[in-house]
Amino acid sequence: MKNAPIRFGGVSLHHNPHKLSIENEHHIRSVVSPTASPDSLYLNRMPCVVSGEGELYGLDCVEQYLTLEKLCLAHERSKLVLPHMTPIYAYLKELRLLAEPLENILTFRFVFVQAQSPRRHESCGITYDTETEGESLWNIAFRYKVPIENLVRLNPQIPHIDELKRGERVRLC
Repeated sequence: MKNAPIRFGGVSLHHNPHKLSIENEHHIRSVVSPTASPDSLYLNRMPCVVSGEGELYGLDCVEQYLTLEKLCLAHERSKLVLPHMTPIYAYLKELRLLAEPLENILTFRFVFVQAQSPRRHESCGITYDTETEGESLWNIAFRYKVPIENLVRLNPQIPHIDELKRGERVRLC
C-alpha cells in the first residue's frame, strides 16, 4: 500500500521519508506532599515534533529542495499533512542536506514543530482551539496565557472544565 505524500505549505514530498519520528510529549511534574503520598501533576502537552530523513528524486531534486528551503526560511506556520494522522499547523524548523546531491537524488533531514498559537476563525476573527480527549480548560489557559476565569465565562457550553471531549471547540477571546 502506498501512503499519501507528506504535504506542507502547498508542497508535496512525492516520496515519503524512509525515517519518520513523531514525538508527543506531556509536561508532568512529580509532586511530594508532607501529608500525602507522592503524586504526579499534569501541566500541559508539549508541541508535537515531526522529524525524519528522506530523498528527493528526479532531475529537479535540487529545485524541490530549494522550494522546501524557502518554506523553512519564511518562518511561517502552515498545515502539515502526514499519512494516517490528523493534520496539524507547524513550522519547518530545520532542513539539512545529509550528502552531496547526486545527479537525480538528494538526501535531506527535516524537523517540523507544531505551532502553539491559536487558530483564528476567518469570518469573525474569534479564536478557537480544537482539543483532544482528556485536555482541560486549565491546560488551554496555561498554554495561551489566558485567565481561566475568561475561558469559563466565554465557554458556558462546557459543563466540565477539567476534561474536554474530543473535537470540542473552545473560544479563547
